[in-house]
Amino acid sequence: MSKSQLRSPKTQVLAILIVASLGISSCGKGSNKNVLIDGVDGPRVNFVDNKLTMSVILKQVTIDFGLRIQIPKLPNSYVEVGPDFQSAGYMISVGIDANDLKALTHDGFNTLDPTSLPGGRPLPGVVEGQMPGLAVEIPKWHNLAFYFGADVFGTFVPVKLPIKDVIGTFRFYDGAGDRIGNISVVGKDANDKNSGFLLLVNLHGKVGQLIQL
Repeated sequence: MSKSQLRSPKTQVLAILIVASLGISSCGKGSNKNVLIDGVDGPRVNFVDNKLTMSVILKQVTIDFGLRIQIPKLPNSYVEVGPDFQSAGYMISVGIDANDLKALTHDGFNTLDPTSLPGGRPLPGVVEGQMPGLAVEIPKWHNLAFYFGADVFGTFVPVKLPIKDVIGTFRFYDGAGDRIGNISVVGKDANDKNSGFLLLVNLHGKVGQLIQL
């Protein structure tokens, strides 16, 4: 590798991601610690009232109003956004009802179109690069994307990140320190857009038991 390649922003960012992954793991075993994302507090995943909930605070987003929206085709699930009470950031909360997930599984996801990352890049960690999905429009902000499969539920949260053309994937743990999926830090695409993070939660094992799938 040439010196110019070593100095390129893409190579430097990739090196940072590799160091980060080594710093939170040891001897091939996870450390039960989630990777830190620039400008993001979380995400955190919990299980309440037979719902899989995810919450995150975007530190660099300031919007002075909040609302709760039903997720299309998921009558008992929601997205809630609004100013965070404990900081100047913007809180996003997602609640996915287990009955909605069961209904989608029963229907074979036929009502949802195959969807990749916003902007068209393949989904990391997914063999086909896409999954049945949908988007939820958030006024004065960006769309959230949701992905549904027989074995996995995912959500993409758009966040402005200072990296480009790089996607780093890490193990993701719940508050009890148990691994429940993967989280991918997604850099900007060739058009300097569509950065954020993708959380994919395994619907078998602990998660399936807690929300009674």
